[in-house]
Amino acid sequence: MIDIQALRRLLGDIWSVVGSRYGLYLCLLALTGLMEGVTLASVVPLLAAIGIGEGGSGVGGVVSQTVLGLLSWLGLGVSVPAIAGVILSSLFLSTVFFLAQAYVGISLQTSYVSQWQKRLLRGIFAAKWGLFLKTRNGDLINSVVTETQRLGGAFYQTGLLLTGLLHSAIYMALAAMLSGLTTLGVIAGGAFLFLVTRPLIQRAYRIGFGISHENAELQVKLGEFVGSAKLLKATATENAAVGALNGIVKRLQKHILANAFDAQLVKGIFDFGAAAMVASILVISRSVLDIDAAVILVILAIFVRLIPKLTGLQQSLQSLTSSLPAVANLNEIVRTIEAEVEVSRTGPLPDALSDGPLAVSLQNIAVSHDTVQVISNLSIAIPAGACIALVGRSGAGKSTLVDAMLGLVPASAGSVSVNGINLNELPLYGLRQRIGYMGQETMLYNTTIRGNILWSQPHHSDEAVMAAAASAAADAFISQSPHGLDTMIGDRGGRLSGGERQRLGLARALLGNPGLLVLDEAASALDAETDAAVTRALELLKGKVTMIVISHRLSSVRMADYIYVLDKGQIVESGTWDELKGSTGQFSRLL
Repeated sequence: MIDIQALRRLLGDIWSVVGSRYGLYLCLLALTGLMEGVTLASVVPLLAAIGIGEGGSGVGGVVSQTVLGLLSWLGLGVSVPAIAGVILSSLFLSTVFFLAQAYVGISLQTSYVSQWQKRLLRGIFAAKWGLFLKTRNGDLINSVVTETQRLGGAFYQTGLLLTGLLHSAIYMALAAMLSGLTTLGVIAGGAFLFLVTRPLIQRAYRIGFGISHENAELQVKLGEFVGSAKLLKATATENAAVGALNGIVKRLQKHILANAFDAQLVKGIFDFGAAAMVASILVISRSVLDIDAAVILVILAIFVRLIPKLTGLQQSLQSLTSSLPAVANLNEIVRTIEAEVEVSRTGPLPDALSDGPLAVSLQNIAVSHDTVQVISNLSIAIPAGACIALVGRSGAGKSTLVDAMLGLVPASAGSVSVNGINLNELPLYGLRQRIGYMGQETMLYNTTIRGNILWSQPHHSDEAVMAAAASAAADAFISQSPHGLDTMIGDRGGRLSGGERQRLGLARALLGNPGLLVLDEAASALDAETDAAVTRALELLKGKVTMIVISHRLSSVRMADYIYVLDKGQIVESGTWDELKGSTGQFSRLL
């Protein structure tokens, strides 16, 4: 059975998104059906006028008199040309209304899907970093790319369902005016056919959930395997990846096949039932009910038009049922996203933070991931223009500490302040625009070298871009690239070496003289010569920008004004390079 709650939610959502335009769509549906009804009704007096049947008496009399009254109101005589003119006019208007209905329906459908995609995109990228830690990327991508299209399919099937219901009601009303008993028989036959195919509707909902699940799995796994293509090739595990994907594709094929065949099964059942009903109408109308020949012809014409509508109704109901799980999935994704929305003050940064290096202070900070405490009661004061290094074993909490400084993860206790202002009182968007950041994984986009360096600050000139590139020791390889700054670097920078990717990421972080520069293992892929050049460039920035360096490279650590050694989320040692290098603590074991 169709999920009534999901259908009501869908209809309510459609109305909230497209508004009164949906009322216009429904009016055009009604006008199209009404014009088709006028066309069919006009056939009775037309047949009578050319000598087939009586038309003006018996069960067809009401219909004939209505049409003749319309001709009189229009000032036309009762003649074959006049009646034919009414039929052609109503056919023309029906076509015009149909085309208008089709355009409005398609426009509303694409607008509805577009609004949902924009809503999801806004929500995803307005969410906290925690959303991306707890939700699979493939599920988010699937919701925007695939589930919204299935939602568009549900919108389309809803329109077909309403069209079928409205037009069927008009045809039934006209048929009832001509022969009530015959119409009752057709209604009973149609109800029987709907009852016979009801299990297929129940199955369609289960199939719809299966399609949603397997689509999401395909997006997730395909994204993972494409992103790790080099690993798959290097370890000869391509077949394992293809096998896993083929398993998903096979299950998806099974669901889609079942859904498509069920639709054809419904059509077959209704086509056979329709033929049986038409034959019964011919026999009973003439031999049992003694209905006028002209009326029988019109009734047959009505039911020939009606039966496909009933078949379409059932098929639309089945297709809509299989698409309704997308409504539930999208609403669940939206609830997840909205629960993770990042709340921050809006407006410009205070003047004290809009220029120059930034001072950062952490007071008794604690950070937890679920029930695991990663940072515990930690305090650090970083003066403006200072360069500090965070070192420690993997999992010591270094990157999490930086994430807390940037407001990416919430502190469960303590406070973070920038230039003496609590982080919670600052507009995070404006603050992050003053931060140059390079994480452990250099994220590059499939665009030009220029586009990647300018990604966060597109207003800078080529001179500023090359200056940042020089500071990152990237200017030489850029100059040697085939098209310089206009050279395409491939998906995720695949056409570059690991060191070249890191230097581009560093140039992006350095662009625009940020107030705070965060380098999380920024030199891990650099050769010794390039690392030395980058270190010299960074040393020139000391005093001009506050730097936080996370690194296992001694060169990067040595240039720091102060070094903090972390273990299990706490500071276990701190001091300058000279103070720590001769110690017997953890720092000495990291050298």
